Amino acid sequence: MQKIIGSILIVAGTTIGAGMLAMPIISASVGFTFMAFILFCIWFAMYYTAILLVDVYKYNPPTDGLNTLTVKYLGNSGAVATALSMLILMYALVSAYITGGGEIFRTNLENWLQVEISSHTSAFLFTAVFGSIIAFGTRVVDFSNKIVFTTKLIFLCIVMALLLPKVEMIHLQHLPTSSIPVLATIPVIFTSFGFYVVIPTLVKYLDGNIKQLKLVFLIGSITPLILYLVWELTFLGNLDSNTFTAILQENSKMEGLLKAVKQVHNSKMIGVSFTLFASAALLTSFWGVAMALKDYIQDLGKNKPLIKNNMSAMLLTFIPPLVFAIFYPDGFVIALGYASIPLVVLALIMPMLMLQKAQKQAGVKQPFLQKLAFVFLWGLSLLIFILQGLMVAEVIPAY
Repeated sequence: MQKIIGSILIVAGTTIGAGMLAMPIISASVGFTFMAFILFCIWFAMYYTAILLVDVYKYNPPTDGLNTLTVKYLGNSGAVATALSMLILMYALVSAYITGGGEIFRTNLENWLQVEISSHTSAFLFTAVFGSIIAFGTRVVDFSNKIVFTTKLIFLCIVMALLLPKVEMIHLQHLPTSSIPVLATIPVIFTSFGFYVVIPTLVKYLDGNIKQLKLVFLIGSITPLILYLVWELTFLGNLDSNTFTAILQENSKMEGLLKAVKQVHNSKMIGVSFTLFASAALLTSFWGVAMALKDYIQDLGKNKPLIKNNMSAMLLTFIPPLVFAIFYPDGFVIALGYASIPLVVLALIMPMLMLQKAQKQAGVKQPFLQKLAFVFLWGLSLLIFILQGLMVAEVIPAY
């Protein structure tokens, strides 16, 4: 049972990260009704494809990693496409978390201990202190994640408890004046359910128990969905859309959210709680993605002892993103804006293709409802590709 609870928290902790902080920013002009609908549709798609990949393990041992499965079912070209998508996505995420985590680390040292260090040093210290936990394996990450995730929920509850009583229904009735802002939120919301990367790690951790894994991904993914909905309700229900948008235009990202929070409830407790929640959210996501990246690298190099070695895998996991975070901090952060493309390949397209091939090889006929679900998933994949292309062309806004 402890493994199941820990696995659920890893899924939820990996999901609830920096993307949650971006949600009120991108939804200020969209309104609660449309955001709730988009959140539900994307949650369903991501949960369903997670189950598809879990079902692939019905025909394979739990020790097989993602690279092993893609080589088996999609050949070398499929494995290369998966490897590129996986590495681009996870290196971008880890680099962004190192940059953000290092900045929080530096700020806290200055505020609490009056110690001043450079951003380069803080990024290195954040990686060394918190990244080293990954070396001790999933069990230690599980234990650490439970502590930080609990802390995150406590401070999130404090923020919500102070703001929810002030929600006004009139603010939740706001509707967008056009479809463009609504469509522009889809790629960002899609990347906010990025728990796909931990699936092979948890399959191995739970010894391939399909029933337990399906329960883990149901509870682990629906928990962020519920929190996202309450989070959106909290912010969008407290401020008029025009007022909120004006605040965010003057102060982007976390500073704007904090200013918006203080406009509703100006107390030191809510400022501290919001900051600590943001820090814990970043840390749990960092651990989940870094752990998945390390496992994927070891699977890539399973026939190469030098790469499969735990220390070598750790170095390959953290050195590239740390170097980019130190010398080119904006590079991978910009890449995060396009993270939806590799995630579509990994989380939507690959599971469908692999399960179809696995079922065909096993002589299993594809169920009719699964065929219908695949039509929806292909449509969503195409929509996200088109929207991302329109963002690159600056036809619709990129957040």
